[in-house]
Amino acid sequence: MSQKNKLIILFVALGAVIVLAAAGGLLTYEVYYKVNDSAVVRGVAGLFGLPAAKVGSRQVSYAKFLMTRDAVKRFVNSEAGKEVGATMPPENALNKNILERLVRQEMIQEIADQKKLAVTDDEVKAIFADVVKAAASSTTPDISQYLWNNYGWNEENFRQEVLRPALLEQKLANEMAKEKQGDQNALETELAARALKPDVVYYLKF
Repeated sequence: MSQKNKLIILFVALGAVIVLAAAGGLLTYEVYYKVNDSAVVRGVAGLFGLPAAKVGSRQVSYAKFLMTRDAVKRFVNSEAGKEVGATMPPENALNKNILERLVRQEMIQEIADQKKLAVTDDEVKAIFADVVKAAASSTTPDISQYLWNNYGWNEENFRQEVLRPALLEQKLANEMAKEKQGDQNALETELAARALKPDVVYYLKF
C-alpha cells in the first residue's frame, strides 16, 4: 500500500472517530442536561442502556425514567387525572420527583436482596386479581382499557412497575419493623442513610 493511501485511510479513520466523539458528546448533552425524550434519543438510550442514576451496582435506566414520566404525564392529562384534580408540576420538579422515586425503588430492591426477601409472581397475580375484582364493581370495569387510556400501560406494565415494587416495599417494611422491635420507621431510616452513600449517583441534571 502506498504512503498516500495509508494517509487517506488514517484521515478517514480519524474523521470517523471525531464524528463518533461529537455524536457521543451531543447525546450526553441531550440526555443528561436537556433530558431529551425524542424518538432518536429514546432509541439510542434503550439500545445502549444509558443510566439516569445508580445505586451501588444497580442502575435506573434513562429508558425507565422516560417511561415512568410518560405515564405520569398521561395520567395528569387524562380524564381520570382531571377527576381527582391532578395538576402538572413544573418540569424540573416532575423530573426530580420521578427519578428520586425510581432510585428509592432500587435502594429497596438492594436491601431486600441482602435480606433475601422477594415478591413472587403468584403474590403479584393475587393482588392484581383483587384490583380487577374491585374495578369490575366500579365505573371502570375494563381495567386494561383504563390502564391504557390513563397511563399508556398494559396490564403487565402495571403489575411490574406498580404492584411488584409496592408489595416489596410493604414486605420489607414489615420485616424491618420486626427486626427493630416494632419500629415502623425502620425502613425509612435505612433508606435515608443509604441515600447519603457516595455510590448513590444521579446522572440527570435538572
